[in-house]
Amino acid sequence: MYVKLKKKYGQNFLIDENIANKIVDLINFKKLKILEIGPGDGRLTDKIISKNPKKLELIEIDKDLTKILKEKFKNNKLINVINKNILKHEINDNYDLVISNLPYNISSQVLVKLSIMDNAPNEMILMFQKEFAAKLLENRLNSINSIVKCFFKIQLKFHVSKNCYRPIPKIDSSVLKFEKLNKCLLKKNEIDNFIKFKRYLFSYKRKSLKNLLKKYEINSNINLDIRAESLELKMLIKIFKEINF
Repeated sequence: MYVKLKKKYGQNFLIDENIANKIVDLINFKKLKILEIGPGDGRLTDKIISKNPKKLELIEIDKDLTKILKEKFKNNKLINVINKNILKHEINDNYDLVISNLPYNISSQVLVKLSIMDNAPNEMILMFQKEFAAKLLENRLNSINSIVKCFFKIQLKFHVSKNCYRPIPKIDSSVLKFEKLNKCLLKKNEIDNFIKFKRYLFSYKRKSLKNLLKKYEINSNINLDIRAESLELKMLIKIFKEINF
């Protein structure tokens, strides 16, 4: 590794070339506008270039790594390196694909940001801690998958051993692919209130909908004795719209 790793950024770098190849093999098309988040020293970036992107933007929070990336790719006019915190960076461009081995400590925040933004990408190839990935893939609703699934279809592609990283994390990872739905399940002006609504429901997971929503008049013909996690997503959204939370 070229620079000293910084714990505050949750840095765990993928060193297994075979896994890097498997990740990039999930990119089905060439000439895409691609955003890579947290490229580190550019090992995965090297593989992405083989897919002949139309444009490749790299967002890296670490100033030392940013310098390395700018020097490494200085002769490639298609690559733009930005030294920013992705959570504070305003994404104005329209990307076909976002790809990232996301830092574990900000995975959920980055995922929600990417999912709900106006110019959300058509696809995302993202790697998460295995336990977090499992929450996204659950059939039962939870606080995180109930918002992401309003905008994307989620597929598990493969798992990655913790031994493929340096430093070695405590848990294995999973690579997921996200495909944008043809029609989002929420309108733009509903997103903020839906996030508050689902956060309220899943903060009291053991309580029934009847107890949580007793101050609202609900006409939908559903069983309110169940918990929020037992609902189908479309029914959860229907209730949300009906009570105008």
